[in-house]
Amino acid sequence: MMTPSRNAVLCILLACLFLGACSRPAPPTSVTLRKTFRTQLKVEPAQRAPAPTPPKELFEVVRYPAPLGSNAAYVTPVREGAKRPAVVWIHGGFNWGLDDFAWAPSPRSNDQSARAFREAGLVLMLPSLRGSDDNPGASEYFLGEVDDVVAAIDFVAQRPDVDPARIYVAGHSTGGTMALMAAVLSPRLKGAYAFGPVGDVSGYARYVPLLAQATGTELWLRNPVNYVEHLRVPTQVIEGSDQGNMGAFESLRTAAKKAPLSFLAVPGATHFSVLAPVTELLAKRLMDAKADAPSVRLTDAEVRQAVAAEGE
Repeated sequence: MMTPSRNAVLCILLACLFLGACSRPAPPTSVTLRKTFRTQLKVEPAQRAPAPTPPKELFEVVRYPAPLGSNAAYVTPVREGAKRPAVVWIHGGFNWGLDDFAWAPSPRSNDQSARAFREAGLVLMLPSLRGSDDNPGASEYFLGEVDDVVAAIDFVAQRPDVDPARIYVAGHSTGGTMALMAAVLSPRLKGAYAFGPVGDVSGYARYVPLLAQATGTELWLRNPVNYVEHLRVPTQVIEGSDQGNMGAFESLRTAAKKAPLSFLAVPGATHFSVLAPVTELLAKRLMDAKADAPSVRLTDAEVRQAVAAEGE
């Protein structure tokens, strides 16, 4: 009987170690872990009331099927003719319900209405999220709400006047933070645009006491920095360079690795004043883009020009 050489034994041991390492399950990611995780951090609404009725020529009120039940949304009326691109917009703040912000006049220095998309001819959907208006559930702050955004994307894709190959998600501030995570979780999207998101929601704890209690998995699953590596949808983070959330750029850029995530810092604009000129530019580009063309990626030069034109 032949005795294995020392090199042969070493090769066998290395092979066993390699196969053992390969047989171990991969560590959970934010995408996989959230499928089974149940948060213990929720805030029940003080009251539940339907969203106000919008002007019928601008929006209709619909109910879309979300994970916890039927949620309210404003969406532009169905139009006949060619199928159009659609944008699901998530506004900022910490109450993701609906009110007249969607149609009331706003100053150009702070226009969070997303009106530019509907005025350019896109289908615009403004979903209300769990715990807001008369929706079921409680506020989870950057966890279950993201699943509601994904459900809204699925809903608008079924509209008869929507081109399912041209669906986008966008949002501002806290809404941009959730749009960034929804871009990871929704396979339907053509592109995503996050205005002024953060990478770590711990900074919001001064506004939302619940977030001060979030540690370990509860916090990890709420942070976009733990999602962006899994982006497959071309996504842009856009922020005014004056008094904005540009501090998040570096952590998000590092975490994204080779994911299709790009960044635009806009000189001369703030966290709020960047919205009006850049959403108008984006809306026009999205409306003109063909379904088989690459996702629209705004350039530094064109956003600078759009913002500079505000002062003329």
